Amino acid sequence: MSNPPVIIFAYNRIEALNKCVDTLAACPESEVTDLYIFVDGPRNESEAEKVRDVVRFARSVGSQYQFRSVSVEESTVNKGLACSVIEGVDYVINKYGSAIIVEDDLEVLPNFLGYMSDALSRYEAEKEVFSICGYTNKVRIPADYMYDAYFCTRSSSWGWATWADRWNTVDWTFERWEEWKRERAGFNSWGGSDCFSMLDACRKGENSSWAIRFCFAQYLQKGVSLFPVRSLVTNNGFDGSGSNCRKWSRFRHEMGDSSKTEFKMPDNVTINRSLYRSAMSYHGLLIRAWSKIMYALHK
Repeated sequence: MSNPPVIIFAYNRIEALNKCVDTLAACPESEVTDLYIFVDGPRNESEAEKVRDVVRFARSVGSQYQFRSVSVEESTVNKGLACSVIEGVDYVINKYGSAIIVEDDLEVLPNFLGYMSDALSRYEAEKEVFSICGYTNKVRIPADYMYDAYFCTRSSSWGWATWADRWNTVDWTFERWEEWKRERAGFNSWGGSDCFSMLDACRKGENSSWAIRFCFAQYLQKGVSLFPVRSLVTNNGFDGSGSNCRKWSRFRHEMGDSSKTEFKMPDNVTINRSLYRSAMSYHGLLIRAWSKIMYALHK
């Protein structure tokens, strides 16, 4: 029996990719998992050697680790993260029907693949579940909450998974903008006060976020995402080397129990209001304003 495929998106950080692969390989399911590594091309000649080092390491993964198979896709041009993700996920997910996606600055717990695989299987027929997330911000867990995961509206791109039928509903263009721009209040209410401004900035070319477009598709379809109550992923991109991460972040998490092998998933696709409020507090206006000050101090 095979596990859903795993996709890693890499660029010019060989140490980060090495750690990411190390932690994925520590998952027992790695031996029955097909791994795809997409390496973006350099932006300029000064980055070329670093990218070549990453490619060389990626091509050695199959002989160093016990994945079922390893495929390396090297771009000769710099596509940028958004284009790389959209094209790479398209390629893999339509071959397998589902996929687990990580970026090279993420490290996962040994039970990450088991959790992701179980959740993909458990909720495949529940079409309102749009994605499975392995990362969660630190949330206040109600004393009487009996599950190891919870549902929330806005998804996370720090270690996630979805199915082809959900992925293929995303409109990556802005041809319907005249219709979409009427969704400002609704989108912000659904996912946080920064949602629509991020979407509009993407339309204007001020960012190239694939994730905000994915979230918008989820919003339009009234979808939810599944999160573990404690994170199975940590993001090491806040050292200043990540493409879309700064050296300071308002997002905080606490790691789960790495020895846990079975997760009790919610029986019904419903949102627990207490967990929802706790998770969404990271996207409020006041904390975003404080974040802008801290970002300026930690450039």
